[in-house]
Amino acid sequence: MVGKDVRLGRLFSNGNAVIVAADHGSYMGPFKGIEDLPNQVMQFKKADALLLTPGMAKRCKDFFSEKDAPLSIIRVNWASHYCEPYMKGFSSKERESYYEKGYSAKLCSVKDAVSLGADLVIASLLLGTDEDANVKNITQFSEIVSEADSLGIPVIGEYIPFGGIDRFTGDISDLLLGVRACAEFGADIIKTVFTEQFDQVTASSTIPVLALGGGVFNRPLDAFTLAQKAIEKGAKGVVYGRNVICAEKPASFLDSLISVVKEGKSPEDAEKSYLETLK
Repeated sequence: MVGKDVRLGRLFSNGNAVIVAADHGSYMGPFKGIEDLPNQVMQFKKADALLLTPGMAKRCKDFFSEKDAPLSIIRVNWASHYCEPYMKGFSSKERESYYEKGYSAKLCSVKDAVSLGADLVIASLLLGTDEDANVKNITQFSEIVSEADSLGIPVIGEYIPFGGIDRFTGDISDLLLGVRACAEFGADIIKTVFTEQFDQVTASSTIPVLALGGGVFNRPLDAFTLAQKAIEKGAKGVVYGRNVICAEKPASFLDSLISVVKEGKSPEDAEKSYLETLK
């Protein structure tokens, strides 16, 4: 397990981890901040790691080849319950059918991800919708973990309950089950939604937990407050996507987020610092 230890050590070498997720194009299509990702990616250079799909990892190779680049996290499966345009209640137009069962599809092998420069991989898991889908997802997740173990690559187990990709309002017991299942099935780190009961999540996971930022908040203060609360409740870092990507000044927003997560700066002071950069 030396390879995993080395890579995990690098992720947390500067304390709590701050990861920028930029894999939304495969679920939501292009939007502000990722329209031309290979030419926008330098804004995220101060992150500890950057999360991408295999295709974007190829196109951002020059970014990752730099000496002080963030670690590369590559998504190795795709989950239908993240694809909002085809989900009931999220789709902007009426459709004849919707994604309702939560199947995951493999995007690439862990070996392929490593060939693209991955330092870590991320795999999604979903429980509680359709039994057949759940069984297939668990089998796929376990196969990913097994391959990653053989290569010394850490696996981030991503658990986002159906319909909770932006804000989780469901039963905490469902979240606890899913997070613990990721750990039981061999993940090395957990990425999951934040809840006010997040201390229960971190206490029962047995492995490091990262809190995701979810949809864009109305003001920076709210995004920084979630990060502060997550750390106070035991998170070992955060994974922020749209709140960083869609910010008026992504690099400055990231600086302020880092100050909260790593330095303990108050959300109010972090917001003040960020807003100063907009003047």
